[in-house]
Amino acid sequence: MLIRGGWVVVDPQTIVKDAAIHVVDNRVAEVGTWSALRERYPDDEVVGGATSIVMPGLIDAHSHGRGLSPIQKGVLYDYLENAFLDWSSMVYLPNDLCAALSAVRHLRMGCTSIHHTGWNDEGPKALENAHLAIGSYRTSGIRLAYSPAVRDRNRFCIDEEGFVDTLPPELREFVTPMTRYDAKAIADDYMNLFETLHASDNSPMTRVLHGPSWAHGTTDDFFTRIRDSAAAHDNTPIHIHTLQTPHQRAWSIKTFGCSLVEHLDRLSVLGSNTTLGHAVWLSERDIELIAARGTSTTHHASCNLHVRNGISPIWHMMKQGVNVALGIDDKSLNDDDDPFMELRMSAVLSRVPGFDLGETPALTSAQILSMGTVNAARTLGFDRLHGTLQPGAPADAAILDTASMLHDPWTSDRLAIPDLLVWRAKGQDVTDVVVDGKVVIRDRRFTTMDVEALYAEVRDYVKHYEAKPASPERTAALAALRPHFHAWHRKMLTHLDVSEPFYRVNGRA
Repeated sequence: MLIRGGWVVVDPQTIVKDAAIHVVDNRVAEVGTWSALRERYPDDEVVGGATSIVMPGLIDAHSHGRGLSPIQKGVLYDYLENAFLDWSSMVYLPNDLCAALSAVRHLRMGCTSIHHTGWNDEGPKALENAHLAIGSYRTSGIRLAYSPAVRDRNRFCIDEEGFVDTLPPELREFVTPMTRYDAKAIADDYMNLFETLHASDNSPMTRVLHGPSWAHGTTDDFFTRIRDSAAAHDNTPIHIHTLQTPHQRAWSIKTFGCSLVEHLDRLSVLGSNTTLGHAVWLSERDIELIAARGTSTTHHASCNLHVRNGISPIWHMMKQGVNVALGIDDKSLNDDDDPFMELRMSAVLSRVPGFDLGETPALTSAQILSMGTVNAARTLGFDRLHGTLQPGAPADAAILDTASMLHDPWTSDRLAIPDLLVWRAKGQDVTDVVVDGKVVIRDRRFTTMDVEALYAEVRDYVKHYEAKPASPERTAALAALRPHFHAWHRKMLTHLDVSEPFYRVNGRA
């Protein structure tokens, strides 16, 4: 196969004009001029064209694979802690439909790899549900990193036992069953699930990672077991939601006398195979530790805005050499999982003003593109050339039509291709997608899935099950619980140890 482009983005630093990629089996065999490669391989199938941009397929390093967004389910976004109450009344699709729909949303926008980070992967059907999801992803053709996840503490809220004690009897009866569980059994079952999946499903196209749901929801003993298991499996990646909200940071200061990042370091969990999801409420010391340990973060620009987390200080992290990767988290700005829009949002949010015009240069377009390619690849444990189109790399590519970028009505040819992609490309510009050397989307049509049949199945499911989680009794109990929930979290903030923002966005007297 030849993948042709007026411009071929081999990696964010390397652009070749009027070029092509020769794909043999599932690998990039050669990158060269179109004329030379076509002359050598006159009978090869051709994807792309003279006015296309060919680039490495983008990588979503943090998704939950939910398929439908909360907005599509009729629930608007709010503070993350509030959202957990709101989301408990939403309909959830079966795992096979979730995964299939997530794959469709990602592939059509140019994402060739997805990290499905789980949440409540427990119970007697945990393994069956994991295989349903993995099977749907495989059918779609997308490259998959899969991490099951559970929490063995703070499952309902931070300091949940103390919170229950503050409730009136009728609400205590409602909440108590959600805060009483066997932490050791949860951890044991998770470890068994990980080992089973790693033995049966870890492969060049599917990586099974460790993914404890969040740092403040994982006991020290559980973290130690995960750390040792990762080391035993050739330093398999570990992905952890960490310091997403100020309340999580405050709980850590109250509980450990230090940041969650420092606590993870004390447990020897930080390392080059560890990624901290969100990483919003960091201190300068946290960033220094993350950089020193070679730990990565995932940046979820739109998600953090949607759930009112704040802005992760990625400019400061990248200045220190931290590997920052793209994470869409099923909560994109346009509700469509468009990775180009998420990269653009990351670029914009990192450009907030300071006071020194010379000391705060904006991140370059190459740095931003790296977040969705080589940086994201580094967090998932695939081939070392994953995220590039260098010879020897897996043949994962997105082909974009440049008509709207260049001719609506005109764009200067002085604009560099990385700048064009960051500031003008959209997911809807993607025409063709190749994953592992196979054409998954051709001329905007899937070759691996019947999307309309999938949509019909999704609509039929929600028609029958949408109302079940939102019973009047449950809705009333959650409404009564909310003021107590707010008061508890407000009290927790008395332990917060940071107030000076990394980014100055305005001033007050």
